[in-house]
Amino acid sequence: MAKMTHTLQVEMDLNKPVEELTQVISAVLSSHPLNQKEILTALDLEIGNALAAIEIQVQKETTETSE
Repeated sequence: MAKMTHTLQVEMDLNKPVEELTQVISAVLSSHPLNQKEILTALDLEIGNALAAIEIQVQKETTETSE
C-alpha cells in the first residue's frame, strides 16, 4: 500500500538563522497559498510572545543588578 505524507524536511545552517528561517517560512507559505495570512498571524503572535518573555527577563536582570 502506498504511503503519502505532506512533510517538509529541513536542514538548517544555525549560523544564519534569519536567512534559513525565512526560506523555511517561504516554503511553508507557498504550499498553503489560501492560508498565508493565518499562518503569518499565528507566527506573529508566537514571535511577539517570545519577545515579551525576553523583555521580562531583561527587566528582571536589570532590576536585580540595580539593587
